[in-house]
Amino acid sequence: MGKMAKEIAGSGVEGSVQMLKRAYGAELSAFHYFWYVSQNIEGLGVLEAEFFEERAKEELGHAKKVAFRLMQLEAQPTDEPSQWEQDSGLGKLQPSRYLTLRSALEKALEFEREVIKHYNDLANSTNGKDHGTYHLALELLDAELEDEQNIEDILKKLEIS
Repeated sequence: MGKMAKEIAGSGVEGSVQMLKRAYGAELSAFHYFWYVSQNIEGLGVLEAEFFEERAKEELGHAKKVAFRLMQLEAQPTDEPSQWEQDSGLGKLQPSRYLTLRSALEKALEFEREVIKHYNDLANSTNGKDHGTYHLALELLDAELEDEQNIEDILKKLEIS
């Protein structure tokens, strides 16, 4: 399976692999952020703990899909958490610094938007070339756009008129 996937992906496969590794790091970093916040959020944020836990599960699911695509392209996803952070391009997420509802959501929105840009770039760079990666990028881009909207909606509800 890997040989044909690489052949179909064509000469740009190394670029796809590097972008997928970045996506993998971002998804696992986001998983950790959301999971940590879901377990430790303070104040009224406990009312949204389930939201953060659901996001964590979703991000882990995204990481699994990205890892599977990497393996199809005969690349190995890293098993080093420090490498996830480095590859992600998100910097240190430091979830323990964002345990109030507003700060947790604002930080989440910040990195969701970075991931959206990344999946858009991945889709643009693989369109018409690496069909498997292109379709995965579109699928994950759509999910991240939905997450962005959900976070924005919660933040709007927190506004005092």
